[in-house]
Amino acid sequence: MAAFAPRHIPEEMKTAYTLNGRIPVFDYYINEVGNNKTIDWTDEYLRSFIDRFTADKIINDQTGNESYPYGSKFHLLAFMKHLRSIVDKKIAVVGSQTPWIESILVNLCAKEVVTVEYNVPICNHNIIRTISYDEFCKSSETYDVIVSYSSIEHSGLGRYGDSLNPNGDIEAMEQFHRHLNTDGLCFLGVPVGKDFLAWNAHRIYGDIRLNMLYLNGKFKELEWVGSDRNYIHNCPDTPGWEPHYVQPVIILRKQT
Repeated sequence: MAAFAPRHIPEEMKTAYTLNGRIPVFDYYINEVGNNKTIDWTDEYLRSFIDRFTADKIINDQTGNESYPYGSKFHLLAFMKHLRSIVDKKIAVVGSQTPWIESILVNLCAKEVVTVEYNVPICNHNIIRTISYDEFCKSSETYDVIVSYSSIEHSGLGRYGDSLNPNGDIEAMEQFHRHLNTDGLCFLGVPVGKDFLAWNAHRIYGDIRLNMLYLNGKFKELEWVGSDRNYIHNCPDTPGWEPHYVQPVIILRKQT
């Protein structure tokens, strides 16, 4: 882990980060190095989320404050469309600061939910268990489904003290592919719009880099929930400092 978040892209890495200048860069600096505190998902804490994120409460807007507007509705709809892949299945959630996705999955009767995080929460739940991203990568364990929302767009940008890696997001998708069972599903949420690199906050995925996440056909895009794919072509120009984007759930199937 780096000691600080880099303020600027190193000159020798600019070509790789921008794909030889094809992806514009704008300034959006965030330093979250050293913010990792011990996280304890107590039984009471988990129960509060599981009680909040039921299907009925999500549909009726009764979940209370959410970190991502409409995030729970997008996921519930996506999961319900593929309920056979959820019920009694083993599912990994990659990138999870609070267990709202895990709670939806528990309420939809997933068999086991494995949270994968750099800062691993303490957890003793009977369905939810937690492992580090390093453990995930080194393990031969496989899953029926992998869910990742608002996570891999940060990979390799150094915002959290992680090592700089222009292909950090692509390498994460390679790990997802390796850890999915045959024909397994990936429910992926990343910012989509016109291709941009917000250094060092996140990437925005358009025609260029979104297709790179699919690893040259190793993932097949099934559908979008929460937005239409045409948004990446019709995204409006930005009147302010940050480009427009949306964050739907994109459903992918592993190809053998």
